[in-house]
Amino acid sequence: MSVNSFTKHEPLIFKTGSNIKLIHRAEYCKSIIADGKELITGNERGKIRVPELNDEKVYITFKEDVTDLSNAFLRCYALISVPEKIFANCSNVTNFQETFSLCTALKYIPENIFANCPEVTDFSYTFEGCSALKSIPENLFVNNPEVIKFYGTFSSCEALTTIPENLFANNPKVIDFGSTLEGCSALKSVPENLFANNPEVTNFYGTFQSCTSLKSIPENLFTNNPAVTSFAYTFAECRSLTSIPENLFANNPKVTSFYGTFWKCSALKSIPENLFANNPEVTNFAYTFIDCSSLTTIPENLFAKNPAVIYFNLTFWDCTALTSIPENLFAHNPNVISFSGTFSGCEALKSIPAGLFDNNRKVTSFSETFYGCTSLTGESPYTMIDGQKVHIYERANYPEHFTTPTDFNYTFRYCTGLTDFAQIPFDWK
Repeated sequence: MSVNSFTKHEPLIFKTGSNIKLIHRAEYCKSIIADGKELITGNERGKIRVPELNDEKVYITFKEDVTDLSNAFLRCYALISVPEKIFANCSNVTNFQETFSLCTALKYIPENIFANCPEVTDFSYTFEGCSALKSIPENLFVNNPEVIKFYGTFSSCEALTTIPENLFANNPKVIDFGSTLEGCSALKSVPENLFANNPEVTNFYGTFQSCTSLKSIPENLFTNNPAVTSFAYTFAECRSLTSIPENLFANNPKVTSFYGTFWKCSALKSIPENLFANNPEVTNFAYTFIDCSSLTTIPENLFAKNPAVIYFNLTFWDCTALTSIPENLFAHNPNVISFSGTFSGCEALKSIPAGLFDNNRKVTSFSETFYGCTSLTGESPYTMIDGQKVHIYERANYPEHFTTPTDFNYTFRYCTGLTDFAQIPFDWK
């Protein structure tokens, strides 16, 4: 086919200049025309660069039998825009992983760019790091019903301010929204029905992590996602978030992990008591509220409906405004094996309820549980056995009642205000 016939197609627009990368995977291409010259024969592989690009218009045609367009324009920093029909002849493509990843000059996505690609299953990191991108067309994925992964699709799109509510409405088979919008630091709100038509999702790992401008979460955001098993890091480092809706996880009964879910949400002032009331299969609350430095209280029944929990590692680590702990906070969690670092760095904490760990008799790790809780006064926690106080550091002497702790370094480090500090074994402080 002649050069002239190819130029009838809409061009891609690049910044002109020296050493311009036009494509990352030339093996997908039938033709690349820049400055009026054909650059390939169709047998090339890997990156195609031009030493000097004078005309911003570049014409690229992909092979009709291509099934994988992953990394196609990876790190094409000079790419400004792509034509709507660039993939019109790519009906067999199943993979768009990292296709436009780190195209930092890309400002706009045509609404129908994927309209002729009905077999796509993977949009992982497709537009990752497109830092000039300010909006997403609502019908972008409307003709892609087979998609199962949107992992990291728009992560680190730092200029993105809004998300269309129906963006994923035609993608009912999706199972993975991990890190989809992670690092979208200009994003201020999330549509309530964003995931309403995605009933098979199992993973929301880091979906909104580091969305530092996000101020609120709609209560019904996950209402239609009953299969979810992980909310790990979902809202981690959302530093503008001041509150959490009580029924946010009410329809997610299969969740097993809330690892780091609200990690470093430094503006969060309170936690709803029934936040986890409908999540009976949770095993992991490690890091969940780590460094929530505005949090002053914890509701007593927060974990009352979570009998399967095993880990409370660093759950409230560095919650520096926290002044008290409810006595029955862990009363309904008999299977816990680790409280490592749970309240470490809670420097405003004034006392520990004596019976805080009464029903947690399988614990093997109390390492750094109260490390740096410098305001603590009163006695360290203990359980009454036959009329005798048994402190957590004495549990090894009562093997018929407790699993012997094996990891207890620095449990009460710097907790010098405790009345029994002098009698606490050296290894525990």
